[in-house]
Amino acid sequence: MARVRLKGALFAAGIGLALAFPACGKKAPLRLVDEQTGEHAPPLRARIRLGQVTLDFKVPAHRLFPEREEPWVLARVLRQTGSSSEVVEAGAILKADGFAFDEPLTWSDKVLPPKSSFVYRVEFRDAARHRRALSEPLKVSWDHLPDAPSNLTAEGRLRSIVITWTMPSAVDARVACRIYRREISQTQFEPVSPDPVAELSFVDSRIEPDRDYCYVLRAVLYDKAVEVEGPASRESCSRSAAEALPPAHPPAGAP
Repeated sequence: MARVRLKGALFAAGIGLALAFPACGKKAPLRLVDEQTGEHAPPLRARIRLGQVTLDFKVPAHRLFPEREEPWVLARVLRQTGSSSEVVEAGAILKADGFAFDEPLTWSDKVLPPKSSFVYRVEFRDAARHRRALSEPLKVSWDHLPDAPSNLTAEGRLRSIVITWTMPSAVDARVACRIYRREISQTQFEPVSPDPVAELSFVDSRIEPDRDYCYVLRAVLYDKAVEVEGPASRESCSRSAAEALPPAHPPAGAP
């Protein structure tokens, strides 16, 4: 009987050692940092466009005596797919000299299938890999994209261009539009403002006079920290009016 107990104890100890020290050549499962001992990182935001998830987040400050703490040098993006319990490291951002506290960071998860569901977290570590911070989980899922806005019209005015459009029919109350702009000589569109516009018109005054600009719109479904962006509308272009010149002669009766 004693031999049986001894064998059972040795067997259990062997399992414990195998879990603690995986065999060479085998990759240990990824484990999340202990949430009770780690610090909390700022919440994540996600943008979905053309099947790509882009995460926006900020570098956390240490809660106690931040001026005495080692800076974070590594941000690890952790991803869990669908109902799976497996957590993988989807990517990382490394900065050898350390991030500035509250520094904004962006990371993109490319070539993802549509109608998917993911859970993301970001973990921060210092140069010694001792101190850790972990964000709250952010679930990112989508099963459809909003339709493109229609009837986009751009009208040039003095030092500005006014654009108007029609929202997609039967849209959700959470739909807004993100505006993209390019100069006529360029091919790449850039967002006019970081936040989508909920109205049906917009005055773009951050342009140069007497230049041609082209615009497209994308409808955005947004819910808390997640945005899902649809296809682009048709393009509309216009020229901003030149600066008004003073009259060559003062009007009659002027002093």
